[in-house]
Amino acid sequence: MAFFLDEDDDGRVLEAALSFVDTFADGSPSWMHAAVPSTSPMVQQLPRRASRTLDADSSEMTRRAVVNARKRILRKAGVYSDPNRARSERRKEVAYLRQQIERLQIDLQNLEDRRKRRTDQPQQLERSPQPLMVVNAALQIPNMWQVIAEKQRQRREEAERENVRLKWIAERQQKVADSLSSLLKRRASQLMNDCASVVDVSPREQTVHVVDFSGDIGDFQGLFQHLDAARREVDVVFAANGLEKMVITPSDVHIRAGDDDKYLEAFSNKVLPFKLSDTAEAAWNHFKGVEKHLGNGCIYEKAAKDLGEPYTVIEAFTKEMHSNNARADVKVKQVVRRYVEADHDLVIWVARVSPAEIRHKMLRGLTYILRGYAKL
Repeated sequence: MAFFLDEDDDGRVLEAALSFVDTFADGSPSWMHAAVPSTSPMVQQLPRRASRTLDADSSEMTRRAVVNARKRILRKAGVYSDPNRARSERRKEVAYLRQQIERLQIDLQNLEDRRKRRTDQPQQLERSPQPLMVVNAALQIPNMWQVIAEKQRQRREEAERENVRLKWIAERQQKVADSLSSLLKRRASQLMNDCASVVDVSPREQTVHVVDFSGDIGDFQGLFQHLDAARREVDVVFAANGLEKMVITPSDVHIRAGDDDKYLEAFSNKVLPFKLSDTAEAAWNHFKGVEKHLGNGCIYEKAAKDLGEPYTVIEAFTKEMHSNNARADVKVKQVVRRYVEADHDLVIWVARVSPAEIRHKMLRGLTYILRGYAKL
């Protein structure tokens, strides 16, 4: 138990303690004399000394000594241990009581809220057949942390949507890059094959031994008929292709429909800076020789014969033809004739081509007719 004393009470306590000491000093029991042997004789002699006639100085010194002795006794007893002890204890007690009051108020508020919720819940259940959740009003007010969390959630959702969009764009770009890479690879492979065909044929000069044809000339009768037809249709062919009045130097390949069938045509127009006579002789020497066969393959064997007619040669040869990564072995019978006109020279060749083997596979029964024109 704690006692709270004022400053006036401190003085009264001190006087009571001193009187208590005086009482025990006048008639102290035997245990007091045993406990304080040095003090009891002095205390017992005080009344006798007081009765004597002493001067004022000795009385004052004696009184001070007695007061000091009393103070030492009170100090040992704990009275003078802390001069503000009572005030400190009072302040501590007040602070403790304030804390208790605050706790009791909080407990009281919680109990009132709980009792209020218990009383309001049956009324809400009676008003609505469905159970309703009691939401604390304090939770409905968004605090600062809820606002921050909401903003962070929105930012995260926006970042996720942006990541999805960027991923979709990256996938599309990857597909485009893969398509371009595949296209470039195919184009590079095609160019390499084209260059390989040129490299395989161009560097080395092939030597072809031409023998005199000793076979049946009757096998070429059909080709002579095609040759006459080609001569009659030369103007129609050149007019259809636009080569009759062409002055530029294009090269093209297309398919043309004829009266009886379709024709695959490849044509080219070139301007040569030479005389007509020199160009015509060079063209005829080219088409009746072996140089015309070396552009797209190599000759296995060839037999040729000049018929004695003006500018007419028949040929029979076996040839390997290749283009890019395709190859074929063919047997060809061909008639080449030159027509010398007043204003131009014309070289026409007609060939019957029978593929014997395509890509190392035997092939029979397929034959096609080839017509060629060189107009100078």
